[in-house]
Amino acid sequence: MPNLGTVLKEEIKRLSRRSTAALHRPLKKDVAELKRVVAQQKRVIESLRRDSRRLMADLNGRIAKLPAVSEKDAQRIRLSSRIIASQRKRLGLTQDEFGNLLGVSGHSVFLWEHKKASPRRKVKAAFAVVRTLGRREARQRLEAMATVNGKAHRAG
Repeated sequence: MPNLGTVLKEEIKRLSRRSTAALHRPLKKDVAELKRVVAQQKRVIESLRRDSRRLMADLNGRIAKLPAVSEKDAQRIRLSSRIIASQRKRLGLTQDEFGNLLGVSGHSVFLWEHKKASPRRKVKAAFAVVRTLGRREARQRLEAMATVNGKAHRAG
C-alpha cells in the first residue's frame, strides 16, 4: 500500500503543474510572438543597412565626380598664397573646411597660405573646380562629405 505522504506529494505536484501550465500558456504565446517580431525587425534592419550602404556608395560616387579638368589646364593654373587665401575667404571657409573641399588637410592650406609649401598638380585641378563654386554650393558639398564620413556638421 502506498504511503499517504507520497500520494499527497504526487497529487500536489500534479495540481501545481496543471495550474502553472495554465499560467504559462499565454506567456509562451507572447514569447513566440515577440521572437517573430524580433526576427522580422532584424530582417528590416539588415535591409535598411544594405540600402544605406548602397546610397552612401552612390553619394560618394557623386561627390567624387567633380567636373574634370585636363592635365594641361591643371598645369596652367597659377596659384599663389594670396590667391589661395582670397579664394578661401571668398567662400567663407576655414582652412580645415577648404582643405576638405580640396581633399587635403587644413594644415596643408595653412602652409600654402604662408608660402611654406605649394599645391601639387592634382590639388591644382581640384582648385580649378572649387574656383567655380559659390558659397552655398561649397557648404552643400562640405555637408554632403561630412554625412558620408559620418561626421555631423557643426554650425558656427
